[in-house]
Amino acid sequence: MAYPSCPSCLTVQMVGDENDSYQCYGCYATVRFFECPWCGFSQTVMVSWNSFTCGQCESRHDLPKRWTYGTSVKAGRVEGVGRS
Repeated sequence: MAYPSCPSCLTVQMVGDENDSYQCYGCYATVRFFECPWCGFSQTVMVSWNSFTCGQCESRHDLPKRWTYGTSVKAGRVEGVGRS
């Protein structure tokens, strides 16, 4: 089990290691996992965001329009939280 934090309310969630997304139990936001293309930091991001700022290297990135399960980061690899 992985324990990522929701980027909206920062509530820690219990998520299966192979999940590529989840719905927050605290604020009901839909959250996915994304890896920063510059530093490789895996983090939680809101599906409703168009772009985010990496929680480690502070670089700004656009989120893809479509995410497939095969190309998504899985919950077991998440290290932190991205910011809008």
